[in-house]
Amino acid sequence: MGVRYHIRSKGGEELEVADGKQVIRLLRQHFLDLDDEIRREGQEKWRRLGDIPEYASMMRAERLDARRFTTVFMITGMIALIAMIVAILIRL
Repeated sequence: MGVRYHIRSKGGEELEVADGKQVIRLLRQHFLDLDDEIRREGQEKWRRLGDIPEYASMMRAERLDARRFTTVFMITGMIALIAMIVAILIRL
């Protein structure tokens, strides 16, 4: 069985998760924030999730992927709009 983690939100609510995979899943679902705190079971010291390199770099990569998707979506939409305008102008 993996290492259990305790997570404390900025609002003070606490959550216990079974392992690091579940922490990653909750971060990706935006249930957790990089400002939330985490500690391993048996430890006393809380750490900010954003201060843990693995979690911080993963979230940076996901934000970059989301921006890329948005950019591609916007460019595709603009091309489609231009194509529709050209098609309308050709029919005139």
